[in-house]
Amino acid sequence: MKLKEMILVTNDGGGTESKYLTGIENYMESLFHISGGSVAEVAHAVKELCRTKENSLWTEVTLSTGETSHARFCKDEQELRNFLMGIHEMTGEGAIFDKDRCAEECLEVLTAYDMDSRGHPLMGKLHYERLEYSFRQGETLHNLNGSDYSVLMVLDRNDLFLMALSSGQFLIAEGTKAYARYPKEGTYPADSVIRGIEWDRGIYLGNDLSEIDLDSIRREYARDWGQEESGTDDELER
Repeated sequence: MKLKEMILVTNDGGGTESKYLTGIENYMESLFHISGGSVAEVAHAVKELCRTKENSLWTEVTLSTGETSHARFCKDEQELRNFLMGIHEMTGEGAIFDKDRCAEECLEVLTAYDMDSRGHPLMGKLHYERLEYSFRQGETLHNLNGSDYSVLMVLDRNDLFLMALSSGQFLIAEGTKAYARYPKEGTYPADSVIRGIEWDRGIYLGNDLSEIDLDSIRREYARDWGQEESGTDDELER
């Protein structure tokens, strides 16, 4: 299962709030149960759910127990982490994570994106394999910490001038390397391989491009691109 195919669900009622992760098939099965097998009601609910892919809204369904269920497709890694940590708009810190209601594929997504059921990073569960990659101006790169960046300039083979897409902040990423990250143990589906970047040092320059001396940055990082990098550092273990 891919991240954006996963559905975030909260159940609120009786003074207890719970949350879980599921896929479209399991969610439709639960809707059929709630509606007593009404195809029309399920079709309407699924149509509303699909609309959440394009907005920040949640669908609302009243359960047979009198509880209220809210659901939406997961937008990105940050939304998933916030949902699990209880700092999401539809979940509080007291919401109980119902692992038994989660689809197994969703739990595999959590591992792939380096987080446990509370949204905290896993320790020692993932393997990082160094990839050969040539960075290009104009491309979007995913940092393995969960953020996306636009490449405004390739300053040197591994030094990039970036803009964070979420905040608009500009930065220089020194010693940027590409990795494939996947679980260390057992078998894993192809969706569990996450590709992205990490860098040795980030120099943060604020959000105002007019205050950044781009010519000075170009001169500082103008080096011989044919120079071999020192060290191999082929793999990074966590």
